[in-house]
Amino acid sequence: MSRFLRGIWLAGLVLLGGVTTMQGQQLLEPTQYDAQALRVESRWGNHLLVRGRDGAVVGKIGGFRGLDLAAAVGASPNAVSEAREFNRSSRRGSIVLALGLVAWGVGGGVARMDGIDANVAVPAWTAVAAGTVLMVYGGVQLNRAASALARSIWWYNRDYAR
Repeated sequence: MSRFLRGIWLAGLVLLGGVTTMQGQQLLEPTQYDAQALRVESRWGNHLLVRGRDGAVVGKIGGFRGLDLAAAVGASPNAVSEAREFNRSSRRGSIVLALGLVAWGVGGGVARMDGIDANVAVPAWTAVAAGTVLMVYGGVQLNRAASALARSIWWYNRDYAR
């Protein structure tokens, strides 16, 4: 029975003329889009913004690196807007996360010392709690930055294709 159905399907496909290219699937010249499209690659723990088929590195992303994403995607106004959001959120998230790690580490280290009294232990545990809140907020900002980066690259590639 399955051979019969496959035969009918194949005959129908041949009679209808095969698969048609839809309007959203129009192909561009390979040299135009392939040479300028942006993407993110990861190499040995570094996130790199690369351009084109050959993978020319535009800059490093993340941490306290100063990639000017807005300049890299300057051809698209929507991409520039998202790139600015990426820069703001990434910088804010990295700084707040680093402060949270320091507060959490120092507070936790002091709070775990033997023989400390309550005048030292309470502020130390307060620093641990504040550090935890700062790390969560920093993580939220870094997540927002990652989303803005993805949207910025998408807008750039979309607008470049037109």
